[in-house]
Amino acid sequence: MNIQAFYKLIALSMALLLLSLRQVSAQGGKSSVGRKDVETDFYFTEGMKFYILGKYDTALENFEKAADIKTKNAGIQYKIATCHFKLKQLGKAENHAQSALKFDENNKYHYELLAEIYKAQFKYKAATKVYKKLMNNVKGAASYNYHLAELHLLQKDYGEAIEAYETLEKSFGLSEDVIYAKQKIYLQQGKFNKAIEEGKKLVSFAPEETRYVVALAELLVTNNKLNEALPLLEEIEKQKKDPDPRVYLLLASIYKSKGEEAKAINQLKKAFSDPEINGDEKVKLLVQYAQQGDKIKVSNELVLLAKTVVEMHPEQAQANTIYADMLAVQGKKKEALKYYIKAARKDNSVLQVWTQVLVLESDLNMMDSLVVHSEEALETFPNYALFWLYNGTALLSTNQFEEASGALEEGKRLSFNNKDLLNEFNARLGDAYNGLKQYEKSFGYYEEVLKQNANHAYTLNNYSYFLALRKQNLDKAKKMAARLVKNNPDDATYLDTYGWVLYVAKDYKNAQKYLEKSLEKSPEGTTYEHYGDVLFKLGNTAKAIEQWQKAKELGGTSQFIDKKIADKKLYE
Repeated sequence: MNIQAFYKLIALSMALLLLSLRQVSAQGGKSSVGRKDVETDFYFTEGMKFYILGKYDTALENFEKAADIKTKNAGIQYKIATCHFKLKQLGKAENHAQSALKFDENNKYHYELLAEIYKAQFKYKAATKVYKKLMNNVKGAASYNYHLAELHLLQKDYGEAIEAYETLEKSFGLSEDVIYAKQKIYLQQGKFNKAIEEGKKLVSFAPEETRYVVALAELLVTNNKLNEALPLLEEIEKQKKDPDPRVYLLLASIYKSKGEEAKAINQLKKAFSDPEINGDEKVKLLVQYAQQGDKIKVSNELVLLAKTVVEMHPEQAQANTIYADMLAVQGKKKEALKYYIKAARKDNSVLQVWTQVLVLESDLNMMDSLVVHSEEALETFPNYALFWLYNGTALLSTNQFEEASGALEEGKRLSFNNKDLLNEFNARLGDAYNGLKQYEKSFGYYEEVLKQNANHAYTLNNYSYFLALRKQNLDKAKKMAARLVKNNPDDATYLDTYGWVLYVAKDYKNAQKYLEKSLEKSPEGTTYEHYGDVLFKLGNTAKAIEQWQKAKELGGTSQFIDKKIADKKLYE
C-alpha cells in the first residue's frame, strides 16, 4: 500500500468515526466536539495505523483505549472484534461483534463479521440467523441469500439451500453459478431429472453458449439419456466452429454405447488429436475401448489412436502401457518392450509393467538388459520373489554365478509357501553352483526339485547334460534325458540334450537319431556341432566336417570348432 492510499484509508475511517461519535454526542444533548472526542480520535487513528501494518495486538490496545472513552460506539466495537478475529481470539471477537451489532443494527458489515466469526467456530445455525436478520433489517441485502445457501449446505439442509438460491433468482434473474449450485444439490439427492431441468433452463436462457449445451449433454449422458444428448451434440458439430473438445468425447461415448463403432472411432480421432483434452481423459477412453474383459482389443485404428496419445502425451505412463499392450498382442515384442520401459520410467510403482518388461527381455534373450531392469524392479518391489528369479536367471546367463546364487537364495527365501516357484529357484541354484564348480551342492538342488516333481523339464535337461559333461553317473543321465524326451517329444533342445548324453555314453547310433530329430525341429549351431561329433565317431569324417562348418556359421559352438575343421579331427 502506498503512502497516499494509507492516509486516504485513515482519513475515511476517521470521517466515519467522527460521524458516529457526533451522532452519539447529539443523542446525549451535546452539539460540540469536546476533549473526549479528541482523545477518542487519537486512539482510533493510532489503532488504524497499526491495523493497516498488520500489528493487530498494538492496534487492539489503541482501539480498547478508544472504547474506554466511548463505550457504546459501534465502529470502535467493530474494529476491536476484527482485531480479535485476526488474532484468532474467537470468543472475544464474538462478544465485541455482538456489541457492534447491538449499537448499530443497520450496518451490513457488522452482520457480515459476526456471521464469519460464527462460521469459524462451526456455529452454522447462529450464522444462519445472523444472515436472515441482516436481510430483514438492511435494505437491498437480497444477495446475501448466496451466503445463506452455503450455510444451509454445510448443515445439509438441502431444501433450505434450494429455497435460498431460488430467492436469489427471483431478485437477480438466472445465474450460471446458482444453477450449477442447484444442480449439484439435486445430483447429491439423486434427483437427476431436476438437475437436467436446471441445465435446460440455462440453455434456454443463452442457447448460443456452447458450454451450456455441452454441460447439459454431459449430464444427459451420465444419466443414460443418450437419445436426448445426441441431437444437442450433433448440432454443435454441424456448426463447423471449433467445438468444445468434450463434444468429441461425449459423441464417442454415445456412439460406442449404441454399437456404432466406426462413428465412435472417428470421434476419438478428433478428440485424441486435440491438445486441449488432457492426457488423463484420453487414457480413460483408450482403456475403455481397448480392454475387452481381461483381453486387449486390437485394431489398426485403435493402435493408431494409442500411438497418437503416446506421441501427444509421452509423460502418460498408462498411455505407454496401453500402447505396449497392443503391440505385444500383435507380436511386436521389441517395440512393445520399448513402451513398457517408458511406462516404467514414468511410474515405477506398477508391478504389471515391470513384469512385462522382464518377461519380454527374457523371451528376447536380452540378458544384459534383463540384469539391469530386474535390479530396477527390485528397488521398488524387493519382496516380490518372481523378480529375484528373473534377476538370478539373467545373472546366470551372463556367467555371474556368485551374484546369481545370492539373488536366487534371496528369492527362494521369499517363496517358502509356493512349491512351484521353489522348484524354479532350486533348479537355477543347481545351475549357479554348477557354474561355481560346487558340483555336489548343485546336484543336491536338482535332486530337491525332482523329489517334488519328477518330470520337471528344466531340471531333467540341465542335470542330465551336466552329468554328461562330467562323464559322471551316465546311466542316471540317460534315464533323465529319456524321460525328458518322452514328455517333450517335439522340443529341439531336449532332443539335442538326449543325443548328447547318448554320445557321451558311446551310443552313437541312437545319438545320431535324436540329433537328426532335433535338427529337423530347429537347426541350431550347438546341435550341428554335436551331430558332427557323432558322425566323426561313426567314421563319416567328410560329413562331420560339413556339420561343423554349418555349426560355425550359425554360432553357439564350443571353443574347439575352428580346430576341428582345420585339423579334420575331433577335439573334446
